[in-house]
Order: sequence, then C-alpha cells, then structure tokens
Amino acid sequence: MTSKHGVCDWCKRSGLLTKHEYFDGKAYYACHSCDEHARMDIRQYNLEEMAYRQKLAQVTPPSAS
Repeated sequence: MTSKHGVCDWCKRSGLLTKHEYFDGKAYYACHSCDEHARMDIRQYNLEEMAYRQKLAQVTPPSAS
C-alpha cells in the first residue's frame, strides 16, 4: 500500500492517505482514522467477490473452442 496526500474516500477529510485496492481493480484511499474500517470493508468485498466468481465458474460450463 502506498501513501499520498489527498481527500479520504470514506470521511472526505484532507490528509495523508493509504491506498487500498479492491479485487476488481478499483482503488480507494483512506486516512489514518478510517484505515481500519476501509481494510475491513475491502477485505469483505474481496472475499465475497472471489466466492461469487468461484460459484459462477462452477455453474458456467467451459465454452468449446
């Protein structure tokens, strides 16, 4: 994770931010006070997204080439 100055995507305050990336490639930035909430939120999303993609892969048969 990298840090930069900007506006927190969670509380909208200006300050030093930490970059967090979702499984789908989107990135959001959290300040120090929102960092723990951001980590939990992104971890939960990533776990659910991976489970959804695994379930989808099991249901969808591979296409014949």
